[in-house]
Amino acid sequence: MSSQEKKNLKVSIPPNVLKELKKPLGKLVLDRDITERKLRKEIVVNNEKLITVGDRTTERVISFNIFPNLAIIDGIERRQVKNSTGSSRVTDRKSVGATKISCINPPGSITKEAVDKIKFALSVEKNFVLQVVGEEDLLTLPVCYLAPSNTIVCYGQPLEGLVIIKVDHSIKRKAKELMKLINSKLLTGYDDVVAV
Repeated sequence: MSSQEKKNLKVSIPPNVLKELKKPLGKLVLDRDITERKLRKEIVVNNEKLITVGDRTTERVISFNIFPNLAIIDGIERRQVKNSTGSSRVTDRKSVGATKISCINPPGSITKEAVDKIKFALSVEKNFVLQVVGEEDLLTLPVCYLAPSNTIVCYGQPLEGLVIIKVDHSIKRKAKELMKLINSKLLTGYDDVVAV
C-alpha cells in the first residue's frame, strides 16, 4: 500500500461499534447543569491537557475562558453548517497561541490522516485547532486512544449535554478495542500506545 493510499484510508464504522459509541464514554453533564463553575471543577484539574471534540463543545468551553490544548472542529453542528460568527470564535485562536491544522475525515468514518494529525498535535507542546473537512464526531475514539493519561477530553452528547472523560488505562484499552473492531489497519504504528 502506498503512503498516499495509507493517508487516505477511510474506515466506515460498523453498526455495533456506532451503537457502543452512542453511549457516553465518560461522565455526562446535562445541558441544564453546565455552568462555568461546574466546568472548571470538572475539567481544569492540575494543568492536565484538555481536548475538545466538536464545535459546540469547543465554543462552550471557550465561552468560559477555558482554552483547550487541542480543539477538533468541522464547522458543522448537528448536520447544519455553523454561522461564521460561532465558527470564527473557535478558529480565531491566535490570541492564545493555537496553530490551525486540517485533515479530511468524511462523515461516519475515521481516516488515517485524521489519526496522524491527532497524534502529531499531541506529540508537541503547542496548542492546535484541528479543522476537519468532513466530520469530527467519531474522532473522540482515536483521541482517547492516543492522548496521554490524565488528559481531559470533552465532547457533546447530542440533545443531552457534555461528556467529560479523564483518560486512563481503562479508557485507552476500550478505545483500542473499538478501534480494532473498526479496522486493525488504523492501529498500524500505534500498537505501543496501550499495552495488550
